[in-house]
Amino acid sequence: MSNRDLAIRIVDQMNEEQLIGFIAMFERFYHVRKGTDEDIEKKQAFERLEKMIRPIPDLDEEEELAEYREERYGV
Repeated sequence: MSNRDLAIRIVDQMNEEQLIGFIAMFERFYHVRKGTDEDIEKKQAFERLEKMIRPIPDLDEEEELAEYREERYGV
């Protein structure tokens, strides 16, 4: 019997609670999970937001920052 067959046999005999523990222990090493549906959805939403980024014409960042500081701190 190969190691793979032995491992499959062991996993097949585990109950649900044991499988959860097994997965928790080994996923740190093998990164098997690709992500939950929620993680995938968040990543897709972030990618859509990134695609919306457009440069603002005639924006002087230094001037905007100076104006903000003046309004906020009087400096």
